[in-house]
Amino acid sequence: MSKIVKVNKPITLKFEDRKIYLPNELKENIEKFWKDAVKDNPNLYNGQDYVVEKVNETENNIEMLVVKSDYSHYLYDERIGIQQEKYRCCSPWGGILLLTKDNYFVIGEMNSTTSIPYGLQISGGGIDVADIENGAINIESNIKRELKEELNLNLEDIDYKIEFIEYPNETRNAYGFIAIGKINQIKDELNRYFEEYKEYLLKNDLEVEFNKLIFLKKENAIQELDDLPNYKRPYLRDLIKEVVKDK
Repeated sequence: MSKIVKVNKPITLKFEDRKIYLPNELKENIEKFWKDAVKDNPNLYNGQDYVVEKVNETENNIEMLVVKSDYSHYLYDERIGIQQEKYRCCSPWGGILLLTKDNYFVIGEMNSTTSIPYGLQISGGGIDVADIENGAINIESNIKRELKEELNLNLEDIDYKIEFIEYPNETRNAYGFIAIGKINQIKDELNRYFEEYKEYLLKNDLEVEFNKLIFLKKENAIQELDDLPNYKRPYLRDLIKEVVKDK
């Protein structure tokens, strides 16, 4: 299970433009793994990724130092695992768990062409170079971009706040910065809007990240999530559990 923690203090992600050091043996293992992974899923792309190298948490704030890596490092660590903590790919990511006007949580089923076909997650994703501003990573910029790409929603129109951090654990090395957002649409309105957006993407030969939206009634969300047969991002169940408990 993921470690989901509620936060009530400022978070700063400082960025240094250098790549994480990895020993040669580990790099060779990652290269071999990646070649096999691409054979199994030709849609994989080894783009630039980012790693939280250091964390300094005080009573007043949380400060993290982020450097560069690549997706093969991340996927190797996720699927195979890296024993030495300093070489793990603890990637930062941003996301938002939406709650509709009629109290449904909104999660997405990933498209068949993604790295986790039909897997379930909230709207969100990894850091992009566009999220780096003046030597720091802007998590809200990351969440805004992902929400627009995946659901065609504007973050400015949503009542939201970054409330939780996903910390690394034994099975998943990631730092997730997760907002909770309330939207004005009811479930059916949002679903119709999304299906129209998906149709537009398909007609214009654009990338479709979510195959469909799944709505979980707030009071039954955990049971409804557990009943779904899909692979679920490790943080998902604990996040929803914490939000239901907190609200």
